[in-house]
Amino acid sequence: MPDSSAANELDHTKERRRLPLIGLAVSSAYFATLIIYLVVQQQNPADLRLNELGDFLGGVASPVAFLWLVLGYFQQSREIRLSGKALHLQAQEMKRSVDEHRLLAGETRQG
Repeated sequence: MPDSSAANELDHTKERRRLPLIGLAVSSAYFATLIIYLVVQQQNPADLRLNELGDFLGGVASPVAFLWLVLGYFQQSREIRLSGKALHLQAQEMKRSVDEHRLLAGETRQG
């Protein structure tokens, strides 16, 4: 039977990789759609004046930046949740250890 902690770690690794892959897929689809739109409209961003180019780049980049901000928030939320679970398990283990030491101390006093 496989070790449950190893299986749990494998699930955590898969889950950790999922959000960046989603972000890459959505970003790639967004930029591909943008390029197709520019080609169909026969527009070249290089033809824009400098201030228009800055506005264009800011408008194009802001949805992608917001997407990665949201994905980072979810990633951090999951990491904090997992850290809390690990601390809870560690506290339980320390309590078991203290109980075991009390039992051993009680036996040495009686013996």
